[in-house]
Amino acid sequence: MKLVIAGGTGFIGSALCSKLIAQGHSLTVLTRSTSPATPSTNKKWITWNAEPGGAWEAAIEGADGVINLAGEPIAAKRWTATQKERIRSSRINATRALVGAIGKAQQKPKFLLNASAVGYYG
Repeated sequence: MKLVIAGGTGFIGSALCSKLIAQGHSLTVLTRSTSPATPSTNKKWITWNAEPGGAWEAAIEGADGVINLAGEPIAAKRWTATQKERIRSSRINATRALVGAIGKAQQKPKFLLNASAVGYYG
């Protein structure tokens, strides 16, 4: 399968990418990072900022599926009101951008899998 993965360099995403490549899938990883963590012939990297529009949207066209794991890490910082909003908005903005790109695609992916971390503090 040809898959687009947002958040493919995070804790869950990097493990998922390794598994999918081992199974023979072709991946396009949307990442804020400019250099790949692990080079691979089955993995292409595209820089994105979780905002609508941009060259990254072309990766959605003809993909079999889109997996969204993107978002502000939940354990990186203290959960202040500002950090909670950053966590929340990072997930919403990434999802909206991906859904918008899927909506524009002539050849739409068969699925969108959207997942995010949940933590309990207090």
